Amino acid sequence: MSEITYKIFHERTAENIKVEIQKLHDLLLSDNKKNQYKVDLNDINSVEVILADNILDFKTSNISDKQLRARTEWHNFLAEKKYLNFNECLLILLGINPTLASLVEPKLYKTELNDVGGLKENYLSLIFFQRVENHLLRERFRGNKINMDEFIKWAMDYKYLREVKI
Repeated sequence: MSEITYKIFHERTAENIKVEIQKLHDLLLSDNKKNQYKVDLNDINSVEVILADNILDFKTSNISDKQLRARTEWHNFLAEKKYLNFNECLLILLGINPTLASLVEPKLYKTELNDVGGLKENYLSLIFFQRVENHLLRERFRGNKINMDEFIKWAMDYKYLREVKI
């Protein structure tokens, strides 16, 4: 009997988000050094946590233990949970370890374009808000509690996830 596993459909999604978050990291460090803006150290720490092998990376030939853990945790959310919150689903679509969902604004799923000004203090949440995956996810799932089976089916239909039988 074959076992079903899930993978991110387009590896470039995770690569692109890694580039965006790396740019944010560089900007935060630069602003912090210049003292032009009051940069919250929590913002820098949150970004560094995500960049510390918590984004799926299938191109690296030398896989770290942290990357293996991130891959396992990412997959376990899809395979073992019955319900996820909005931020966990969004991070899964982006190829980020969903255990880090608490780093993103908890009410991101409710944030409207008119309310985006409130996210300007949280640069990381602003990046996630601007992603097309966020808007598609919000269109399909209107609340914070998302049924895993419905999410997987939807994500596969939109080519964000793919099923692999081992």
